Amino acid sequence: MTARSLSSLALAGLVASTLGACSLIMPDPMEQAQEAFEAQNYHAARDDALRALQQDESDQEALELLARAQLAMGLGADVLVTLERLADTDAEAADASLIEAEALLQMEERELALEAIEGHDSAESWRLRALAALQTGDVETAEAAFTRGREAEGDKRKLFTAEASHYLDRGTADAARFAVGEAQRLSPTRIETLFVSARLAQLDEEPNLAARAYLAILEIAPNDRPALLGAIAELDKLGRIDLIRELIQRGRTTYPQDIDFIFLTASLYGHDGNWQAARDLLQEHEGVIASHEDARALYGQALLELGQFELAHAQLAPLNRRYPGNPAYARILTRILIELGENGEAQRVIRPIAIGPDAQDIDRELLQLALDA
Repeated sequence: MTARSLSSLALAGLVASTLGACSLIMPDPMEQAQEAFEAQNYHAARDDALRALQQDESDQEALELLARAQLAMGLGADVLVTLERLADTDAEAADASLIEAEALLQMEERELALEAIEGHDSAESWRLRALAALQTGDVETAEAAFTRGREAEGDKRKLFTAEASHYLDRGTADAARFAVGEAQRLSPTRIETLFVSARLAQLDEEPNLAARAYLAILEIAPNDRPALLGAIAELDKLGRIDLIRELIQRGRTTYPQDIDFIFLTASLYGHDGNWQAARDLLQEHEGVIASHEDARALYGQALLELGQFELAHAQLAPLNRRYPGNPAYARILTRILIELGENGEAQRVIRPIAIGPDAQDIDRELLQLALDA
């Protein structure tokens, strides 16, 4: 046997032994589940916990972590099943009643949720009481519960993000400011904190701060739909088309049938002057754009740019009738009407916009075009 062939055999043996050793060192699914949970990757945490339970269906640690991951994912019914499995092992999470109550709230079982936390006085219990009140529209009771929670013992991270979300939903930035600040102090890297931070920045008309918060969420959860849409909207205000492109492509790949990402992709085509591609994409999804006003308007604009004026008019006229004060719809329809030779109608559509307090040069130019034609 030559030296070369001997060397080859030795190398092959070394590789085989290495692979054999690697196959014996399997990652611990519970360690992976805990790491994923801490990283706020709840889908992975759930899947890893389920893998651990395949090895031992009575693994109490795996069952508890599974319940928490399911709760974070909003799977209330699954949480209750997992808690039952945990109880069957003669174990119970320290905050089992709170987990159960939140799961019941996710299922809109408000009364049962309140029963589960009866007698509790922690910050978490008051957060859940506030959420229960909000389910029935009882804002006064909810806000009182948030206040009680501030004074209670225990972890207040979820309390402050829930309180902040409540006030942000109502558009009251000043009322949300304290809760957002406390959430940022207690848990600055939590996705919930970053969301309320972004939304407050939006209400404060601070697109740079809002974009940074949404991008921070995407560092943790790259395909989070609300964060993708939020980041795109705020970066658009900043003129950062270079950053928007990748985010739109990510959303389009992850959510191929999502009308918002279809619209945004078509918008990029239009921005690049490729109106044929914009029209083709929107036409492919014509059945769903009827319920998405901006997508329908963009479809009409694409038809206008391609010289299909009658078809464009059929898209924009109903939108303008429904939203006569929308400047974007009025501008596109005015251009269509001028192309169709309906100058009097074009004047009627654009005049309220062109003489309004927020008029832009383009509005006045369109009005002048209609008058001159």
